[in-house]
Amino acid sequence: MSKKDEIKLNVSDVVNYTKLSGAFSSALEEVVRRNIAVEEAKNRGLTASDEELQRSADLFRQMNNLRTADATDEWLAGRGLTLDILENFLEENILIYELKRQLVKEYDKKEFFSTPTRKNALIEAAYNAFLADAAAK
Repeated sequence: MSKKDEIKLNVSDVVNYTKLSGAFSSALEEVVRRNIAVEEAKNRGLTASDEELQRSADLFRQMNNLRTADATDEWLAGRGLTLDILENFLEENILIYELKRQLVKEYDKKEFFSTPTRKNALIEAAYNAFLADAAAK
């Protein structure tokens, strides 16, 4: 076991550090933006299917080299997280993705952007425009 694994921290240590280092406000802003987007996705009737959730969970485990359910449980526990928190995070990601796709359909009427790079820029621009409008309300 490394020295890093033996050090115990509490949430206030992390919050205080992020506040003092300037990272807190950007993290807080992103959480607020995610909540606004998820609420809008739900208001539009968007949902995450069981298949989408399973694919997302499989990809998450693959990206984090978690080959078994036990490895996933251990990884989550080591970060003070639960399976429910992970599932909620993955569902939110899917809802935000689907909202972005819907926003593109609304904004991409004349096919202004014909390359994948430009299309991705449009996706992000549409999403940011929606969030800016929502924040102004």
